[in-house]
Amino acid sequence: MMKTGLKLLLLSAVTLLVSAQSRNYQDLSEQKKTHIDKALKEVNEKFTGSHHVAYEQILDTKFRGSDYYVNVRLMVTTCTKDKTKGYGHREECVTQKLKTPIFDCVVCNTPGRELIDCARVMDIKNREKIRNTCSVFYLPGGGHSLSFLNWGQ
Repeated sequence: MMKTGLKLLLLSAVTLLVSAQSRNYQDLSEQKKTHIDKALKEVNEKFTGSHHVAYEQILDTKFRGSDYYVNVRLMVTTCTKDKTKGYGHREECVTQKLKTPIFDCVVCNTPGRELIDCARVMDIKNREKIRNTCSVFYLPGGGHSLSFLNWGQ
């Protein structure tokens, strides 16, 4: 009896967590969703599996003038890919598939182009050089500044 109650409590907590993640995407500004959708498309197109990759959470955002930086975490879901539904966030796809990677993506502008860089969380340390080219990390005149880390979200 106690095991059943504990299982129901755990199931309720997981359901609430998944629901909160789903609602959180819908509550995001259009500005943030635009960049998250670019990351979703990138991972869904390049991920070789048959399962849809979905939004999990924002890790960091910075917007200042025309400069932007969005760092988002994406997860492989239990839903199969469906090109007719697109690669964006799908409300019905919020349950993470077990034993699959979590992806860390950065979408930002760099001098001259947009950068969309996605990697498995375990591989992001190898991406620092590429990600540090984002314009938000540089002051006019080329000096590097960590003061931009305090930009408003």
